[in-house]
Amino acid sequence: MNDGLLLPALTLGLLGWLVPKLWSMVLPEGFKALLLNALLSAITVTTITSLFFIWAYWNAGVTIGRLLDQGLIGNIVYFGRLGLSAAIIWAPMAGISLLGLPRLWVRTPW
Repeated sequence: MNDGLLLPALTLGLLGWLVPKLWSMVLPEGFKALLLNALLSAITVTTITSLFFIWAYWNAGVTIGRLLDQGLIGNIVYFGRLGLSAAIIWAPMAGISLLGLPRLWVRTPW
């Protein structure tokens, strides 16, 4: 694997595992909260990934003015799609993390 891809892939995997665990600290126990955790985790990791892609484009020499040429909606759609395409890396880890959360429940039976 290319060294330039290894660190971002590992970071995405770690985010996919860590973000649901962090959300579980503020959400109640239960099946509905678990579904909400999955939704919030997906939105959070997609947003973080999209921001990473914006930074990567800027770091590669694309100016902020050039990025703003597409407009706000164009950038949200473009970088949002890039963030969602990275789900191939973080989504399996998020799924594993979410599936392990019910065994830590103390108040709500699974």
